[in-house]
Order: sequence, then C-alpha cells, then structure tokens
Amino acid sequence: MEDRKERKVWLEYLIKFVLSCVAVFPVYAFLYLTFPASLFAFYIITAVVVMVFAPWEELKSKFFSD
Repeated sequence: MEDRKERKVWLEYLIKFVLSCVAVFPVYAFLYLTFPASLFAFYIITAVVVMVFAPWEELKSKFFSD
C-alpha cells in the first residue's frame, strides 16, 4: 500500500515537470530562434521554477472536474 502511495507521489512530480516543460517551450523556442545557442539548461531551470511555483490545485480544479 505504501509503495503505491510513493509511486503516486513520484508520478505527480513527473506530470508537473512535463506540464511545466510544455508551458515553457514557446519561450525556449523563441529564444533559440533569436539567439541560436544551447539554451537547454535555461529551459530545464525555467521548467523546474514553473513546476515549483505554479498554482497546481487551482489549475486542477479549473481544468478537471471531480
């Protein structure tokens, strides 16, 4: 039972990270096109910041009806 709960927590973090990457991608693409250098680290750091500070409960209640 505890293993399932632990997996659920990791899955939640993974989903938040993927959604953060998707949200930040347009900025990354624009910066890459205007300044063609390796901005991958900037992209990952920004995605992590979005993952940490995004109002996930608010977004969940807005887009998913329980």
